Amino acid sequence: MNARGLPTLLGITLFALPLAAQTTAPAAAQSAPAPVPKLTPEQEAHFLALGKTYNRWFLAGKADSLLQVLAPETVENIGGIEGLRSMMNQIAERAGVETKIVEEKMTRRNGRPQFWHAGLFSDFPDDQLVLRWILDSNGKITGVGAGPLAQAPAPDPN
Repeated sequence: MNARGLPTLLGITLFALPLAAQTTAPAAAQSAPAPVPKLTPEQEAHFLALGKTYNRWFLAGKADSLLQVLAPETVENIGGIEGLRSMMNQIAERAGVETKIVEEKMTRRNGRPQFWHAGLFSDFPDDQLVLRWILDSNGKITGVGAGPLAQAPAPDPN
């Protein structure tokens, strides 16, 4: 655990918020967002483009831009702009710079659209680093995850 109470693995902070099974709030006070209906091909292409943009902002340290597309409860759960900057800095400090994009795709996680980005990073040679953006039906980020591919939760089955 780090100072913010976020779990760490191989020196990289893992964060996945606010997925009900992964939060510490009392179960009665929190419920998982409703699943999003299956996306049309046009919506899927739009969400893929959004995910690529969000990922680019994250890796470039553009916290102000990314903060604008986070759902309010996600902003609160990560500790606002400072929490977001801390996450960005930890990835940069511990994984280095991305040297190769291995895969980018849309999947689903807990019934909601998930942008999945796997890449190779200069200071993280033993595994791919996966960045995941869970999206609501409007393309707002409701959950974020990062960690080694070997530890990434599997997307929903097709």
